[in-house]
Amino acid sequence: MTQSELLIKGAEIVDGTGMPGFVGDVAVADGRITKVGRLKGATADKVIDGDGLVLTPGFVDVHTHYDAQLHFESSASPSSWHGVTTVLTGNCGFALSPAKPEDLPWLVLMLAKVEGMSAEALTEGVDFEGGSVGDFMANLDGRIGVNMAYYVGHSAIRRWVMGAEASERAATPSEITQMAALVDQGMSQGAVGFSTSQLDVHADHEGKPIPSNLASPEEILALTTVLSRYDEGIMEHLCQSFAVGYDQADRDLLRGMAVTSGGKPLHVNPLLRFTNAPDAWRDCLDVLEEYSREGLRVYPMASANPKGLHVALADTGMLDEMPTFRRALAGTVEERKAALNRPEVRDALRLEFDDPGHLRQLAFGWDNFRVVGVRDEAHNGWLDKTVAELAAERGADPMDTFLDLSMQEDLETIFIIDRPVTKEDHDVIAELLRHPLTTPGSSDGGAHVNTFCGADYTTRILTEYAGEEGFSFEDAIRKLTSVPAMTVGLWDRGVIRPGAAADLLLLDRDNLGVGPARLDREFPTGAARLVFDETGYQATIVAGQVVIDDGKPTGATSGTVLRFNQGG
Repeated sequence: MTQSELLIKGAEIVDGTGMPGFVGDVAVADGRITKVGRLKGATADKVIDGDGLVLTPGFVDVHTHYDAQLHFESSASPSSWHGVTTVLTGNCGFALSPAKPEDLPWLVLMLAKVEGMSAEALTEGVDFEGGSVGDFMANLDGRIGVNMAYYVGHSAIRRWVMGAEASERAATPSEITQMAALVDQGMSQGAVGFSTSQLDVHADHEGKPIPSNLASPEEILALTTVLSRYDEGIMEHLCQSFAVGYDQADRDLLRGMAVTSGGKPLHVNPLLRFTNAPDAWRDCLDVLEEYSREGLRVYPMASANPKGLHVALADTGMLDEMPTFRRALAGTVEERKAALNRPEVRDALRLEFDDPGHLRQLAFGWDNFRVVGVRDEAHNGWLDKTVAELAAERGADPMDTFLDLSMQEDLETIFIIDRPVTKEDHDVIAELLRHPLTTPGSSDGGAHVNTFCGADYTTRILTEYAGEEGFSFEDAIRKLTSVPAMTVGLWDRGVIRPGAAADLLLLDRDNLGVGPARLDREFPTGAARLVFDETGYQATIVAGQVVIDDGKPTGATSGTVLRFNQGG
């Protein structure tokens, strides 16, 4: 038998196909699995005893924003802590390339605002200086610990072609032709596909709509048509109306994207149960099932971890669905404070907050808006109290109380919008996870880092849903591995078989768990982010090298910048 670089012996192999697990060995050489079975007499440079552990393929996360973070943190944590070995980046049209050098600061600030990241951390940590999609991908070659696929982002190409007017108006036919040429260039350089979004809540750091929000259906379809020229490629889109069920315009657009692209897979919004629109997920799914019967490949994500959202007015975008908040929270901290101190602004905020349609995705009130973090120890008495309780103590209006608490700490007071998972939520999630069209996800990994952490969804699926009726542990592993891999066209990942990439996980299934949320300050400039720790992951292996060892990064950079349509 050929000498292997890595041999994992005696583990229970759950191979990603949904078949029952079996005890066996796996040999790895040159980053690939070479043999699977009971390997008599096998030897290797490194042998791992898998007795009592479960060996699975690495998880594939189809919706992340790690393209910025990977420049200064190679392992895409905390997703890699929770078993993810391949990430799709550049989702929602938010990408850092193609970019003219003079536009890159604007793209970084837009990403920081919309996706809730520290602008200072990104400015210091991202060393890309502008250029094409190919330049961006080349800049990360040899530097990352997980595999990364990268979308051509709609807002980036709009900014390249239209400059500042990309955030102000519709495109001309000539400009759409130039954008299509940029999509074509990105695809020829190895991008996985094209991404866009059109959510009203997305506003940039100047308070303007993100560029893709101003695109006509004709523009989007002209760009997706480019993919029909390629054998490989996928799309991603967040529709404006998904939280209330797709309206007719979005239904027509989704079908059009799937058709004009030559039948390429289309990843769409997460499905979950919204409190004020509890059946919207079913309405969306009915539409997508109809597309499937037509032979179209439109795949929604199943959101498995609805939870409380953390909010600090220094950097949040979570309140942008209310227009006055969107305008007031543009600009610097001092500019935000000045706006939020104006009586007419506060009066407008009160009216919008009391509107039943405010934050339709959350439907919260002051009684479940709680203080969980303060900068000044003198304010520790606020902790774990709701805004409603603190307003009653002060004899003040809740909106004024919320804003005054924030003002006293330069807008760094951290609140959580409590959203407990009800039985109704759990039952909907369980049904969605079983559904053949869904891919688990919506982690938004690398984004909204001060608001929530979605990287725990993999572990929650394995600990809170796997083993329920109709959804075995093997089914859960398949949903986290081969299913998302196949929807992307990663035919050599998501399974344990000879010839497949050696992206693997060793799990102590009995001890799998999610720890409490905590603030981590290891980013550039000491910027804070929320993370969930984990238990039970013994090793995260990428291309045959251990990237995370018992919860600790090893520094290995065996990940690959995945390139599509490159032949070979």
